[in-house]
Amino acid sequence: MQPFTCAMLSLFAILTISISATSDAETDFIKASCDTTHYPDLCYKTLSPYANTVQKNAMELANAALVVTFKSAKSTSKVIRGLSKGHDLSMRDGEAVADCVENISDSIDEMKQSMVAMKDLDGPDFNEKMGNVKTWVSAALTDEDTCMDGFEENDGKMKDTIRGYIVNVAQLTSNALALISMIS
Repeated sequence: MQPFTCAMLSLFAILTISISATSDAETDFIKASCDTTHYPDLCYKTLSPYANTVQKNAMELANAALVVTFKSAKSTSKVIRGLSKGHDLSMRDGEAVADCVENISDSIDEMKQSMVAMKDLDGPDFNEKMGNVKTWVSAALTDEDTCMDGFEENDGKMKDTIRGYIVNVAQLTSNALALISMIS
């Protein structure tokens, strides 16, 4: 094994600086974009892992935000479905959970529609397509809020547990909507 030579060390330093500069520029773009959202810390935390894909492209950032939101909504739906089974739920909690599962399912469908539409924005009808995307993401946010409305009269652990999951998804959805709005 050869020891590091000065030339090798210099090349390594140049590559490291080059990689760091690129990475810093990409994460700075994400940070600046996230600062325009309602939940900038959550935005940056969830989207910075996509820096290499996003680079400095607002469209890629919005797509990444949709993907993160979609995954979170699917995960939340699975958790809520699990909470609805095998527990001694009050009738009121049971109804609220069932409604919440339906609302989150609708939210997931709207996220899917948004992700599909974001891949086909080219052409003269760009504004119309972006309007549809914003409408679907807004509807998803409304569905998430409606889920929590079903627990308004309820007290207890179930409400608090579900609120934690739904608030996270709603904040991600709000961030995605803000990033999408920056494009149009």
